[in-house]
Amino acid sequence: MAKKNQDDPLAGLEKAYAHWQRLYENGGSDPTWPDGVNLNLVRNHIIYFKGQIEETCPLYMADALYLRELPPEVDQNYMANPDKIREQARRSLQAYQADPNYQYLLRHRDSLTPKQSKELCVGAVLGYVSWLKESIAGDDLVEMRRHREPERYLESFQDCADKVRQALESADPNLFDLAAEEGYDTRDIEMIM
Repeated sequence: MAKKNQDDPLAGLEKAYAHWQRLYENGGSDPTWPDGVNLNLVRNHIIYFKGQIEETCPLYMADALYLRELPPEVDQNYMANPDKIREQARRSLQAYQADPNYQYLLRHRDSLTPKQSKELCVGAVLGYVSWLKESIAGDDLVEMRRHREPERYLESFQDCADKVRQALESADPNLFDLAAEEGYDTRDIEMIM
């Protein structure tokens, strides 16, 4: 695609203007950088394509697209639709906290050995929720934007919960744990042993 844009800088310019407008109005999905960083990068692409036209296709300099005003440089921290991002993050957090698989992981994380917990990535998966809470509290829109589609995180909870279930079912039963789950006083078991 870059080669085609080099061959036809006017087409590249048209795509860059359209990309800038979409990004400005709807925001992007970059997991690391605010929309402002990417908007200014696309702005630089527009400048590049205008330069290519000046160097290689001066007849295009009369085209309305070439004459179109350069988009403004925006604040690096600009984010499109910040209120929508905040609202979606709050909804995602509610969905995570209500998810039965997330609840299962919270209840059973201490039943695993540290090695099992690390191998099954339990801390990382549970961390999605605590990171999102921190992002909401700190108004980190870039981090909150990662949670626009909660389904992939809900799938992670399910996948991790399934692995934890398998690990716990295949483990040797611990009499003390079984007794505690059934509501027995573990001191009674200690007396028997």
